[in-house]
Parts: sequence; C-alpha cells; structure tokens
Amino acid sequence: MQGNNHIDIQHPEAWNLLISVAEGRLDYILYAPSVPGSLVVGEVDWPDGTLQGLEDAVYAAPVLLGDYKSVRLLVDSRHYVLFPSTVSDDDCDALLRMAFPGDDGDTVVSALPLCGLKLAMILPPGMRSFLGRTFNYPQVSHRLAPLCEYVKGQAGAQGLMFIHLLDGSMDLVAFRDGMLQSACSFACTGDQDAAYHALAAWRASGMDQLGDELQFIGSGEMCSATVARLREFVKQVRPARYPAAALQLGRNAMQAPLDLILLALCE
Repeated sequence: MQGNNHIDIQHPEAWNLLISVAEGRLDYILYAPSVPGSLVVGEVDWPDGTLQGLEDAVYAAPVLLGDYKSVRLLVDSRHYVLFPSTVSDDDCDALLRMAFPGDDGDTVVSALPLCGLKLAMILPPGMRSFLGRTFNYPQVSHRLAPLCEYVKGQAGAQGLMFIHLLDGSMDLVAFRDGMLQSACSFACTGDQDAAYHALAAWRASGMDQLGDELQFIGSGEMCSATVARLREFVKQVRPARYPAAALQLGRNAMQAPLDLILLALCE
C-alpha cells in the first residue's frame, strides 16, 4: 500500500486529503470528488511515535502538504468517551478529564449525527497545535467515528456487531435496538484473544446468540481462525459487504484502510 509520497497533485484545491494517525505510521488517501477513479493511497512511517517524529514524517512527505480542498484526520487515541449529543462540548471535556486524570493533552469533540452522540478524545500534548499549523483548517476525529456512523447506517431492527480484524488488532462496534452499545479497539495477540474480546463485548451489549448478527471484515489466518471460534457461539456470523460506493473513488479502494474509506463516504 506504499504510495508515492512525492507525487505532484495538480490543482490540489479540487482534492480531499484524509489521514489516519496511528502508532508507528500514517495512512492517507487523496481523491478529487469530481473525478471518479482518482484515488491515491499511501502510507508514511512514523517509527518512534513521538510528536517530533510525527512532524518529521509529515514534512518528509510533500504530498501531504498541498493546499487541499479539505483535510480530515483520524487519530487513534486510547483516551476517549462517547456522550449523548445533548451534552455540551465543555461538559464533555470536563467529564473526559475526570475519566483520564493527569492527561494534559488537548480535547477534541466530534459529532456523530447518525448515532445521536458525541465522541470526545484527548490528543497527545502538542499534536493539536501541530496539526492546526500544518494543515489547512483540518477536521480531527477519533478513528472509530466513521465506523460508528457506517454501522449505524447498516443496523436494522435486529442487533448488529461489526468487527474489523487486522494483524494484531481489532475494531469493534455494536448496535442493539438502534442504540450504540460498544465501540472499542483491541490489541490482539491471536485468534483466541480476538474471539475473547468480541464475545465479551457481545455479552456486554446484550446481543442475542440466535437472533442478532455479527459481521466481519478482514483477511488472513487470524481472521479465519477468529471467525471459526465465533461461529461456535454466535449463529449468524457472516462477512460484511464491502461498500460498493467506495469503488467509485478508485479501483484501488480495497487497498486503502477501511476507516479512511468510510470517512470519505461520509463526506
């Protein structure tokens, strides 16, 4: 998925840049909404995970520094809380600080309109300032935000859990009776670990083993083994349909991180 980080984008004011900031790397996509098939997919190494390392990584990739139409970033913060949409941003910040005392980073609150919620997170110290002075009016959200909105749009009357299995990690979102019950990311050492977290969230969300559904996206040995374990306990386990609209962005859409593709589809 390594892209050309020195690619010359003509007329960047017509393009959108989406970046996912996670430990060790930055993933990005670029696309021009008016040009079907324009999708560019790439990644930038961020090996040390420090703020200075993040700055060095961004400035070493000129493709990220264009004057784009819009810039949106997803950040993988471990310090986050979901609130009803009626809670003010100031109250979200105050309650978040109570949940994670001692974290002196900046708070970012994002609206999840389909879910009727807000997702508040704390960024590492200095990150918000760096993003604000480097990118053109960037919108920053937690990396689970687009997955929550997407699964809400897929959930019907029955309960639905959606898991995205990657090498060494799993994202999980669950809805029941139209309400978000769980939104988590887990580090997973293997299929047994992943299945344990999924089943624990299934029970905590009040899901029914016979009537509710578990959908998954993933590939590789860990995904196959995890799904096999889950099918021992949950009747309706099936692969999720990849969003067909994503292919209009470009034929390489399936090579891009799912969170960025879903973010693009939400725009």
